[in-house]
Amino acid sequence: MAFIYKMKQIYFTIAIAALLFSCGNHTTPPPAVPQNADTTVTDKPTTSYFPVTSFLKGQMIGVDSVAFTPILYTTVNGKTDTTWLKREETKTFLQPFFSFNIDSTNLLSLFTETKFNDRTLNAITLTYDATGKLPDTVQLRNWTVYIDPESQKVRSLYIVKEYKENNQSYIQQLTWTTDRSAKITTILNQPDGNTQLLKEQKIVWTDIDDE
Repeated sequence: MAFIYKMKQIYFTIAIAALLFSCGNHTTPPPAVPQNADTTVTDKPTTSYFPVTSFLKGQMIGVDSVAFTPILYTTVNGKTDTTWLKREETKTFLQPFFSFNIDSTNLLSLFTETKFNDRTLNAITLTYDATGKLPDTVQLRNWTVYIDPESQKVRSLYIVKEYKENNQSYIQQLTWTTDRSAKITTILNQPDGNTQLLKEQKIVWTDIDDE
């Protein structure tokens, strides 16, 4: 009986070892990928921004080539004055928004891009907002590119910058309508936290204005 009992222990030990070996070498096969499955990665990090500065420079070339003489509308305290502009004066007017380069990739760590199909505006919007506190040397605050969903062409741009001058803080907003006009709005940041609209300046270089 002792011999039979001992043999049963040996057989039981062998069976347990075989079971453990089988479990240790068992792997679950990966799920099958359907033949027509889309394996494209859609959530890729942005590695470059829309070349806003290059686009504006290209638009300036267009301004120089039109036969229509640009008109400047300046509005202060609700009163608007109208003057004709020379080509070189147009470039001077827009210089505040050419002092920084939005094309460069060194802004990737400071701003993040958000893409949105705005059905209300019928436009694809690329919005760029600061990811955190910006360095004092960076005047740019945010910008948005509006693209026509059908033609895939830029419809308009909106850029916001903030700067200090004579111990005063100012905000300037550029609204650029492709091939038509550019408007700069200057706002004063008051010490009490309120803002004051100082003036609006708008250049139109076509006889068809959509505003």
